[in-house]
Amino acid sequence: MREGCVSTSPCSGEFGLKKALYVLLPLAAGLIVGCNSGSATGGPVAVVNNEQVTKDEYYSYLERKRSVLAMTPQGPVDVQVAGSLGLQALRDLINRKLLLQVAKDQNVAPNDDAIKKELDFQTKRNPQFVKSLQSAGMSLAEIRQDLSIDLARFNLISKGITVTQADVDAFIKNNPSNFLTPAQAELFYIQVGSEQLKNQVDSALKQGTSFPVAAARYSEAPNARATQGAFPIRAVDQMPAQLQAIVNKTKVGTASNWIPDGGNFLKFFVQNRTAAEKIKIDETVKESVRRQIAEERGSQANDLGKTLQERLRTAKVDVKLSYLADGWKSAMDALKAEDASSKPVSTK
Repeated sequence: MREGCVSTSPCSGEFGLKKALYVLLPLAAGLIVGCNSGSATGGPVAVVNNEQVTKDEYYSYLERKRSVLAMTPQGPVDVQVAGSLGLQALRDLINRKLLLQVAKDQNVAPNDDAIKKELDFQTKRNPQFVKSLQSAGMSLAEIRQDLSIDLARFNLISKGITVTQADVDAFIKNNPSNFLTPAQAELFYIQVGSEQLKNQVDSALKQGTSFPVAAARYSEAPNARATQGAFPIRAVDQMPAQLQAIVNKTKVGTASNWIPDGGNFLKFFVQNRTAAEKIKIDETVKESVRRQIAEERGSQANDLGKTLQERLRTAKVDVKLSYLADGWKSAMDALKAEDASSKPVSTK
């Protein structure tokens, strides 16, 4: 399972909703772990030179925020969101309601006992499961609610699917690379766009300046000063192929040569590196595999995206906030227009 997902199974891609609603209404396989949904009452969220930033200000701004910082291999980059964060949050919450309603109709909605067992299972997979989510601002009640949503989704997709122990054992035997803790590397990097800066960096390093300090001083990469040139990806197999080769041949505690990259030059420093290790195959791992197989088979047999899209067409959604209602109406109008255009033309 990818880090950051609250999920009964490995996180996967988007359901196949129509293009008209793809941006507004995607249904992620893993649940969203985001901002605390607590009350907007109480004290301020910050005080700036004796002036308060109130919770009302904070939540109001968050609802209409139109850009976010997204992490890329080159560091954090400011990107535009589709609509606003408020509209996206509305989309997610409506999707969650519809998902639970469908699960209830099909008698696969999880009860309190199932949610408790799921929380225990996720904690076995990752002992820091609850602590890490609480550190991100979630309460235990919110974690349990997210698990209920994801369990409902899994139950709907895997309904009618049987996975035997022999299936699980065969998958483990035939996919040994899936059961390795990936090789990790902590990297720092410097990006410059001129020979002059290259020479300044090399001179500073020769004089004993640490690589992170040199990165903060000379690198032209986004946010280099704040991060001291820390490379955002740690899993070696997720790095670009050329960088993987550099990491594997560069000794820990040393820097690579300069690497041309378009009009820039890059230099990497390997702070530390750990090799891949085999994962112990226990009952928790086997259950994770069973769920993965069930989901893969179920996604072929049960089109949950289509089911939810049909439920959305007939749902009565009354958005009370005007600045969200307009965006929601536009998306629904686009869906109806696409439905109309996709109907076959009668030749009678």
